[in-house]
Amino acid sequence: MSNLCPFITCRLTDRYGTVVSPYDPGVILYTVLPLSGNKVKQKNLSVAIEGYVSVFLDEKRISVPIPFYIVQSVQISAPKRSSFTFQLQSFHCWALPCGCRENPGFERVKLLIRMETVVFAKKDCSLLVPRIDSRLREIDRVCICANRVFDSVRFCSGCCICYKNVELRAELSQYNAVSDGVRRTYRDCDELKKYGGKGILSPEEVSYYDVFVNGVLQPKPTYLLKRGELTFKTQDVPAKGAPVIILFTTWRNVDCQIMEVSDWQYNAVSDGVKKKYTDEDEIKEYGAQGIPSPCEVSYFNLFINGVLQPKVNYRVRKGLLELTTSDAPSKGAPVILESIAIRDSEGRLFHAEAFHYNAYSCGGKIYTNRDEIRMYGENGIPNPNSVFYQNLFINAVLQPHVNYIVQQGCLLLETRDCPTVAAPITLQSVSGGCELPHCETQMSDAALAQWKREYSCGENPGLSPDIVPGGD
Repeated sequence: MSNLCPFITCRLTDRYGTVVSPYDPGVILYTVLPLSGNKVKQKNLSVAIEGYVSVFLDEKRISVPIPFYIVQSVQISAPKRSSFTFQLQSFHCWALPCGCRENPGFERVKLLIRMETVVFAKKDCSLLVPRIDSRLREIDRVCICANRVFDSVRFCSGCCICYKNVELRAELSQYNAVSDGVRRTYRDCDELKKYGGKGILSPEEVSYYDVFVNGVLQPKPTYLLKRGELTFKTQDVPAKGAPVIILFTTWRNVDCQIMEVSDWQYNAVSDGVKKKYTDEDEIKEYGAQGIPSPCEVSYFNLFINGVLQPKVNYRVRKGLLELTTSDAPSKGAPVILESIAIRDSEGRLFHAEAFHYNAYSCGGKIYTNRDEIRMYGENGIPNPNSVFYQNLFINAVLQPHVNYIVQQGCLLLETRDCPTVAAPITLQSVSGGCELPHCETQMSDAALAQWKREYSCGENPGLSPDIVPGGD
């Protein structure tokens, strides 16, 4: 039997895992911190560089999109209120399976990312230039606006990421009740037994939990949850007939130990106009943690007016939530970004991938890949055995698991009534799970040369540099 490693590569992708060119706009993001000073002099420019890479086996992607985040310091001469533009010169990504001789299936891959960039310091200025006639005689002078380049610097940046395949599993439990329009507290005896009978679990027994009222995710400060009891602290109680749902999620590792999970929410309200939300827009009475970086989170859930949004509808950067839809949410609609961070006992972050099957109700009970709304994705309906867990939302309301059956390529509803025609149907699937330490490492030329010498020898046939044309 051959003891060669499998052909593993590292490639630049977008946040959906699609291979992209690094020279496409917006693929690699550069963020500049504000400068101080008002004279032209050497300045220490801090730049955050962000993007995604994925691990491939031959031509098949075998990892979730892995975010990288590099903080680079650059010395550049620039006056006050200068603008900075970045031009990528080259991008390199290498992958090395570790321990492949002992385990040909490999579990850990070292990823080395290195890029070269030129930054330009520019500022608007006014110039008086002569205006001439057809005989090349000066008639007068005119003022034009131009960008003056004060300085440019070429710099290298990079990081090393350790990707590790891990075995996780998720356990879901759902409490379902219906509001009578009067009560503020719900107990085990109020549960709809046909949808389950576990009652309200203790928060200490699960990784995290979410409370939905009439399909809308509730901010955590608005209720109190303990074993066997849910109490709302809001001034108003849920409307009569509104479904009250608690979703309990428990993540376990291969040793059946419960994983540590941080679940926090960013809450804002739409003004009917804006499509960009920042930390300043957060409703402080519900929290003040702001919008985290994707590098700090396993996966996101975005709810607008109670509806779980497809990933193509938004982008997240640290401190910024940007909607990519053509229209802004209606005025007064709640905008809730839920951030899930899964960590092991040593604090290492695991990155997961949440993707959605979206369709509109046709008034029936059977939905297949052919019914998927292509503008929101083309993943189809995955095999439930290939993902950690699945949740179904119909008309923004989370459905009890006894209400449906999922098979690869097919969703079957087992409710008595069919959904209303044109009601949105969203099947959320969560998969992935890689060990992803946060990395802000800069790599020098000497370190890169040493890395190449160590890993590019014939004893490591699994090494496969993925160099985009245009590099060195």
